[in-house]
Amino acid sequence: MANFYFTYGNAGHPFYGGWTVVDAPNDLAAVAAFRAFHPDKHIGLLNCACVYDEPNFMATKMAMVGNLGARCHEVIFLQRELSEKMAGGHHGS
Repeated sequence: MANFYFTYGNAGHPFYGGWTVVDAPNDLAAVAAFRAFHPDKHIGLLNCACVYDEPNFMATKMAMVGNLGARCHEVIFLQRELSEKMAGGHHGS
């Protein structure tokens, strides 16, 4: 899993400044998870200012000093658990 950072601006986003971290296997899964909690206001336009993978986010000033006076607002995790039945290799009923 990797961390993806969804940053916010000063108007119209779920939060003022700061960011949301999404822990996901790839960028497509991260975007889908973000949209589950913060749907697009306009079709096809993410409800945030910008999206960074971890190395690119850590290279920004925001990582050290915050964004518009805020830091991380929330963390969204993708998690999967197999039931005992599935873990034992039984896929049918």
